[in-house]
Amino acid sequence: MAVNILEVKDLKIGFEQDKKDIAIVNGVSLQLEKGKTLGIVGESGCGKSMTSLSLMGLLPSEVDWQNGDIYIDQMQINKKSKKEWRNVRGKKIAMIFQEPMSSLNPVYKVGSQIVEMILSHEHISKKEALQRAVDMLQLVGIPRPERVVNEYPHQLSGGMRQRVMIAMALACGPEILIADEPTTALDVTIQAQILELMKDLQEKLQMSIIIITHDLGVVAEICERVIVMYAGEIVEEATVLDLFNHPLHPYTQGLLNSLPDIETEQEYLPSIEGVVPAPADMPAGCRFFDRCEYATGKCKNKPSLFTTNIGSTVRCWLYESGELKGGM
Repeated sequence: MAVNILEVKDLKIGFEQDKKDIAIVNGVSLQLEKGKTLGIVGESGCGKSMTSLSLMGLLPSEVDWQNGDIYIDQMQINKKSKKEWRNVRGKKIAMIFQEPMSSLNPVYKVGSQIVEMILSHEHISKKEALQRAVDMLQLVGIPRPERVVNEYPHQLSGGMRQRVMIAMALACGPEILIADEPTTALDVTIQAQILELMKDLQEKLQMSIIIITHDLGVVAEICERVIVMYAGEIVEEATVLDLFNHPLHPYTQGLLNSLPDIETEQEYLPSIEGVVPAPADMPAGCRFFDRCEYATGKCKNKPSLFTTNIGSTVRCWLYESGELKGGM
């Protein structure tokens, strides 16, 4: 029987404007199985990164927690104090941020940054922490780790810095790793190496991974399940195979249609007409209403997440009966 290492229930975060609560992330619920990889995809501004920051207890000061609960190993963590959150971060759940050069402190050596993180969670000597830092750098495939611990971030390539970030995130043995756009700033060859590294480490360490990305190629490479977000809401959740073979929500279909096809000549790539509405101007019904070619009057009412006969869930009135229709 599958065991969920992470459960998020009805997460809602946002800000107050004119004495009204404006949601950036609106009613997101998800589960992550132990040892599995979950992808969260969507275009910029859909709320995927803000969702990941809420899991880490790292929301910006201007963003409010409006509703929802987060459980790791059945332990509710969102009600914990800031000090308790710090104990959870790194030990239970860790995160690789989008740009390693801005995440690593440029004036401190790589080794000292990893050691600082280890000592904040482990009661060991500085010498032991430094040895663990060397071991972690070796684990993530960095050559000459004894030398690299004494180097500064600017002395390393983009791929090496990303490996350092992974080593730092894993140094205290977290059960869950969140990777926010882990390959965005890297060239194609290094992207493949980083994804292969993450798969290898997951197998060795038996950890669970959440990949935050806009790149469906990354999802196809590493994930078992996928959540598609649009305008702060989950619009579809499916296995990777079902998402690519039977995309249901019109937004998911638009994302997949915009991918280049190497087997056919294409003068241009289709795009989704229109723009994502601002958080303060969301339509009352389906948030994709103004951009959807299938929209009807019924879409002015907010759809629930419907479960289909293939097991996918989708927020669209086309699938109210649970039968597949409108998918590619």
